[in-house]
Amino acid sequence: MDWEPEGDASVNDERVQKIKLSVGSTPPQSEFWQNDRRFRAFVGGVGSGKTYAGVLEILRQPPGSRGAVIAPTYRMLMDATLDTLMKIFQQANLIGEWIKSEMRLITSHGTDIIFRSGDDPEKLRGPNLGWFFLDEAAMMPELVWDIMIGRLRLDPGRAWCTTTPKGMNWLHRLFVTEKREDYSLVQCSSHSNQFLPEYFIKSLESKYKGAWKDQELMGQFVDWVNSPAYEEFHRSLHVRKNLMEEYRDRLPLKLCCDFNARCMVWPVVQVNGRTPRVLVEIAQVGRTSIPQMVKEFRLAFPNHSGGVQVFGDATGIGLAAQTGQTSFDAIVEAFRGYSSYVELMVPKTNPTVRSRVNSMNSVLRGTGEWEPLMIDEKCEMLIRDFAFVEWDERGTGLLKISDLNDERSTLTHATDALGYWAAIDIPSSNVYISKNDDNYMELPRENEARRQWMSELHGKRASGAGLTGLDLE
Repeated sequence: MDWEPEGDASVNDERVQKIKLSVGSTPPQSEFWQNDRRFRAFVGGVGSGKTYAGVLEILRQPPGSRGAVIAPTYRMLMDATLDTLMKIFQQANLIGEWIKSEMRLITSHGTDIIFRSGDDPEKLRGPNLGWFFLDEAAMMPELVWDIMIGRLRLDPGRAWCTTTPKGMNWLHRLFVTEKREDYSLVQCSSHSNQFLPEYFIKSLESKYKGAWKDQELMGQFVDWVNSPAYEEFHRSLHVRKNLMEEYRDRLPLKLCCDFNARCMVWPVVQVNGRTPRVLVEIAQVGRTSIPQMVKEFRLAFPNHSGGVQVFGDATGIGLAAQTGQTSFDAIVEAFRGYSSYVELMVPKTNPTVRSRVNSMNSVLRGTGEWEPLMIDEKCEMLIRDFAFVEWDERGTGLLKISDLNDERSTLTHATDALGYWAAIDIPSSNVYISKNDDNYMELPRENEARRQWMSELHGKRASGAGLTGLDLE
């Protein structure tokens, strides 16, 4: 389509920038642009073209107007929102002056645009504006919207936001529940974007089921209160007796670690053929000790020869003030003299909670290449996690209970640990959805390619002869 704002019937000609820009559009995007309410929301699934719609809406604002573009964090602003805007504005020959030190763009038509992050809402106070645009608004607190509404002191006095929904939050209340007269909502699914490659949609459909599919693909508001995180878990399907009888000495063991001062649960996985099995869990509740956890592992597998791969929380790479060691240094040290090598498979940063949970549900469901996960019935804390861990009210994190007198305070540790393995090591589950929902990354499938990717991981190997460096590059 040709983008000619001055011909849009919903906008007065005299206040619109006269630009001709050849762009593609989806039906929901066209509906959003043609709506002339003062406050509008474009709510859609992953990859539905939300940011694109929001940026093009800037072209409908009067030449010489002053506005603000806000994303949840500075990194998201730079990587997604600003990047998209610059590409479109360059195509339209709209770049006038870019003042990086002020994060400010003055277009060739005299429109003044400032760029900010919403992670500290109080810092948004000050400028008088004619319009503003919130990208991924559901990831920001309502205070951002409230403060920015107070900045609309110039013409045309408009605001819009684009986002994938995150539970029944403030956006749902403003644009759905309260049905305010000057507010309008456009909702759409990821499928509405005909420009997405087919494999992208297929990869998301393989990852998301149930309520997650409703939110992330269909763009629907979902009530996450009391919603189970691991909805693919079924005791009758996944729990088995005597899985240690399936243990094989010459196959690698996957030691899955999470670190916590009051509760640590480390599942031990072995993949034989097409079936991943959780053979045992090593658990401590109360005062925890990494050397003691490794000792328990060594007692369970005293003469293992197939290698041990350690997966875990990337924050364990940080030095502990008390010991000057990282948690993984402590693991390697405790494995000195063991019968097999020990390999650390730990990224510099963790996958998002959502990616880990999605990967874990994929492993529970089975992926075509892999059979569904099997769990020994003696892994009581892991089974309890799968049965009772819930999403928090926003659906972006897991419900964690800090009150030690509440029996739920020991939840999430076992499945967190297992999720670090699932997100990295099970090939068919390795689709990461980043914090910028319109982008995704698929990890390499082949072992050598995965090792190339893991050149960014920290790694060491322990053997009976002592410690030797492991260079994953």
